[in-house]
Amino acid sequence: MLSVIIPCFNEEKLVKKSILEILKAIKFSKIYKYEIIFIDDDSKDKSHIIAEKLSKKNKNIKIVKNKKNFGLGYNFFKGTSISKGKYLILIPADNSHPASEISKILKQIGKKQDVVTTYYTNKAKRNIFRRAFTKAYTPFLNFIFGTDFIYFNGITLYKTRDLKKLKIKNNNFSFQIDIFVYFFYMSKLKFKIIPTLVYDRKKGTNAFKLKNSFLVVISILKIFTKSLFYRYLNLFNK
Repeated sequence: MLSVIIPCFNEEKLVKKSILEILKAIKFSKIYKYEIIFIDDDSKDKSHIIAEKLSKKNKNIKIVKNKKNFGLGYNFFKGTSISKGKYLILIPADNSHPASEISKILKQIGKKQDVVTTYYTNKAKRNIFRRAFTKAYTPFLNFIFGTDFIYFNGITLYKTRDLKKLKIKNNNFSFQIDIFVYFFYMSKLKFKIIPTLVYDRKKGTNAFKLKNSFLVVISILKIFTKSLFYRYLNLFNK
């Protein structure tokens, strides 16, 4: 069974398209047992109403509405805690990932790797800020954490049991970095990374707000401290 977490904050113009693309990808991938956990992070628009209408037509769609805005990482771990699938993936509600690209990831279900993550090959299609940010950001993170990931923030397929063992608390955008660094040092999980395409929104909610950026910086510092501890443990376990 597959669990798909869809975190959403003020995406009324894109949420329906996002859910329909995910359902199309599930169909393409011939997945018959699945659940979609739609988590509305206290949106001020009609996002949850649109999702609720779709859930009435599809019993596999479950709606969760937060009473206040908690952040992307919170929604990921909350979705994980209530998920019932053997495999789990988070896909944003911003319609950036077409069914054809989601299918590339879902078709990896049942193969030998434990974690399937992605990197984007159509970087020229992304806005200038994101291209410049990623070009510097990923090498910097690998340098300070001592890791060798091609990309930290791609859409990722996990085995749910591996996630439920974690004791990580990270409510912001850096939650997956936290997970990757832990797995890199403290597990023997097999990673596979595949190329995919992403299409940034032309307008709408901007994830890179000053407050969010500040929280991510603080979180990166905390993850760096954790990475030093992980390296210390590995040094003495050899």
